[in-house]
Amino acid sequence: MEHNPVNALYDEHRIISLAEEYIQNLFHTWVDKPAVYETNVKELLSLLSEYADNLHHKKEEGILFPALRDIPEFTLGELLDELEAHHERFRDFIHKIKDDLGEGNYPESYAILKEYCNDLLDHIAVEDDELFVLAESMLSPQEMEKIYFLFEDVDREMGMDRKSEFESFFSKSELVKTQ
Repeated sequence: MEHNPVNALYDEHRIISLAEEYIQNLFHTWVDKPAVYETNVKELLSLLSEYADNLHHKKEEGILFPALRDIPEFTLGELLDELEAHHERFRDFIHKIKDDLGEGNYPESYAILKEYCNDLLDHIAVEDDELFVLAESMLSPQEMEKIYFLFEDVDREMGMDRKSEFESFFSKSELVKTQ
């Protein structure tokens, strides 16, 4: 299928999953260079807030999940409720990390960042291995195409340049800035 919205979600998951190595490279960088640590975390949180939440989760919560709920044969509404609860928890993590950064509590900010990442990777696995497979099997080609174009509208709302900037975030020459 040429206009498969699930492929767009898989691609976004691939980008978001790159945060794991980035976070690992942040470990203890606050000891020698706290300002650099803070800058790196703020940039990462921007990606997680804007790209993962305001773009990716918006597509899921506002478009895909309602489309699945509208299918009479779809009986996993509680799975969607759980995934939406995860999204809320991720938002809470971001607020907590920002608070810890503001207080200079870098070890705690890192611990929360690691927990966020672990939960996020588990969440992505559930969506990739279960939900998206179901979506592809239950949504008609016409519904898939409609969702695809609605996803493109969300991308345009963010701005294609901004989206591309986020998608290239982890491919910069250094995984974590050192200065």
